[in-house]
Amino acid sequence: MRAGTMHDQETETTTTTSARPTWIKVVAGGLGAVLCAHLLATAVFVGPANAAKETLGTTLTSYMQPYFQQEWSLFAPTPISVEYSMLVRGWYDADTSTEWVNVTELEVEGNILHSLAPSRAGIVTRRLAGNMRKQYRLITPAEQGILAGSYHENAWARMEEAMLATPDPSSDARISYVLRLDRAMTAYATQFAWAWWGRDAGIQYVEVQIQETRAPRFDDRGDEPSATVRDFGRRPLYQYDGQDSEAFAEAIGRFRS
Repeated sequence: MRAGTMHDQETETTTTTSARPTWIKVVAGGLGAVLCAHLLATAVFVGPANAAKETLGTTLTSYMQPYFQQEWSLFAPTPISVEYSMLVRGWYDADTSTEWVNVTELEVEGNILHSLAPSRAGIVTRRLAGNMRKQYRLITPAEQGILAGSYHENAWARMEEAMLATPDPSSDARISYVLRLDRAMTAYATQFAWAWWGRDAGIQYVEVQIQETRAPRFDDRGDEPSATVRDFGRRPLYQYDGQDSEAFAEAIGRFRS
């Protein structure tokens, strides 16, 4: 009697397995393929320099950042030693500016400091500044000089044209990515300027500066951290479609309090 019951259970299990709809198998197979592709991309991204990493370049970076990025340099023997900060100031005209404001410091104090459950909003400008710095190191000095210039209209089209006209320019993909980051910094700076100084204050342009503060080496641990400044020139105010200026202003208001 017991053997018969076990046989019936095995038969029922076999029947259930074979009766699964084809679409479930297709979906499961597709998800498995996507997972394998993601794991492969992650392995290439976090691995040492290799031909695949150099070939995929910007495409791989665009996929992995910002959601899947893992800073393995958090761990020994080479822990993170550089802190990135983004500063913003507004311009009323080509001659008159506001003071510089360290927006990264505001984010940290408003979202992370003394918080048991810090918000990821506290890493926005650090991540943006860090991404720009990584690309900044890979472009030519002439292209860096173009980023430092001021463009009051048609900014990114003019910068792209100027970069492509330099001797031995970077790849089209890298220049495009750098200018996307520059535009993103400008969009953030625009929202900040409206929230901090007021939308009716008469701000016409915004300017961004990236500061890199490097911790001293262990043997020089008594020294003060060294700071490097990367200047990006004036840009016209810019806003992406769908940006919520009111929510941004409310967030900045909380940082101030």
